[in-house]
Amino acid sequence: MTEAAAARRPAGEPAKGAAKPERVVYAAGGGRKTFFSFLFLILLPFFVSLPAMFAMRVVHGLWFDAIGLVVMAAAFAILMFLVVVELVSSLRTRIELGEDKVKMTLPSGRGPTPMLLFRTHEIPYGQVDTVETRREIYGGSLVPVLLTGARIITKDGKTIPLGYVSDANVDPTFPFPEIARQIAERARLPLIDRGNVVRSFRRKFLGLRSGGINESETVSEAQIAAMNRTHNRFVLSLVGGLCVLVLIGVVQDILSGSPIGQTSSPIVAPAKAKK
Repeated sequence: MTEAAAARRPAGEPAKGAAKPERVVYAAGGGRKTFFSFLFLILLPFFVSLPAMFAMRVVHGLWFDAIGLVVMAAAFAILMFLVVVELVSSLRTRIELGEDKVKMTLPSGRGPTPMLLFRTHEIPYGQVDTVETRREIYGGSLVPVLLTGARIITKDGKTIPLGYVSDANVDPTFPFPEIARQIAERARLPLIDRGNVVRSFRRKFLGLRSGGINESETVSEAQIAAMNRTHNRFVLSLVGGLCVLVLIGVVQDILSGSPIGQTSSPIVAPAKAKK
């Protein structure tokens, strides 16, 4: 086929006589769905009992215990939220790469709960304008989090984010950069790499749109390597400090003559039994 004929062929349409691409489906397996369903059902009774436990402590005047329970409940709520997000995502997220179009059910919306809202898209490959990937960096140099995202921009100007994967732990079920590459190939378009940018976690979490210099600052691979080295030193220092504190506590228990792990005398001595 001549170059002129190739130019007249619409994007996403294979050459005459060429084999059509195979249908590929990305979805969570039964094991993943079962695991998060079981984990949610196991944790749910403990989570719903927390208000009653808090009320009992307040009624009996155990304010110190009540404050501790509030801290534990906050951590438990974060854990439950993450479990629910993973469960709903496992049940709903699905990407089907067909012969002439891509059908996707993906998280939609911005803000603290983008993973709980879903939308289905059906996009013919001929309507795809660009397919892009970009690495976003959160958390600064002490605790940097590197996420690689992918998105589709259609010819009518609609932007559809595919999703994100962590550089430290790529999800084998939904490798979004690889999915973006396959969509670009089927649409007969180049995969555009937008490079590395710094993003604000606060803006991302609250659903605010990018703005300010930190939102568009590009980062080189050398700077990323320096961030990772700083992060490794920070983690090693933190672990080392915790080990020193534990060692000091063990030494104090040994020198005091009390069994290791036994606390000191209670703050409030128990009332003497009446004779």
